[in-house]
Amino acid sequence: MKILIAEDEKFIANSLKKNFEEEGYSAEIAKNGEQALEMASECNYDVILLDWRMPKLSGIEVCKILRKSNFNKPIILLTALTDISNKIEALNFGADDYITKPFSFEEVLARISAVSRRYNTFSRTVTFGDIELNLFTRILKINNENIKLSEKEFDLLKYLIDNKGQILDKERLCRDVWDLPFTPDTNIVEVTIKKLRKKLEVDTEKKFIRTIYGEGYLFIVE
Repeated sequence: MKILIAEDEKFIANSLKKNFEEEGYSAEIAKNGEQALEMASECNYDVILLDWRMPKLSGIEVCKILRKSNFNKPIILLTALTDISNKIEALNFGADDYITKPFSFEEVLARISAVSRRYNTFSRTVTFGDIELNLFTRILKINNENIKLSEKEFDLLKYLIDNKGQILDKERLCRDVWDLPFTPDTNIVEVTIKKLRKKLEVDTEKKFIRTIYGEGYLFIVE
């Protein structure tokens, strides 16, 4: 396993590098955000550790740029910030995990092991025709163009793909996608389906989501 440590505090960076190498891993150090981006573009790292507060570019900025460029390997942020809002911000911008300083090397190893298992256990992308859905970056790509999905559009599309060929009624979609134990008196399902159809089908001229009147919706990959 090859690990990039983007950390401007020399003691922390050198300590991590030494410990990783003693465990049999290969580790390299970037001293600032710009160097981290440059190294990540030139080398295929298995995991990237990013300090939140680095010179030139912060860890969260590096994370955002990497995810926009479709970097699909684990990213873990290291930070002294402890507020839950910071953790939420990190996860929303594509980080896989968040480690608060001070930390033990054993914790870092455990977090790397956990995120690596998730990446190795599940397929990273789902492809059908000219369409690709990245399950980790949550990016939909059609004809090599990135299409932005809302959280529920992604959840709905992933659920439709997982259950392709099955007729899914509104009650089931509300329960499994929206976590609602009832069918609301709104058209939330219909509206989300309409938005998803527009994004999926406008450039492909294919009909992936069929309406089976009186029964529900059917996802078809031809």
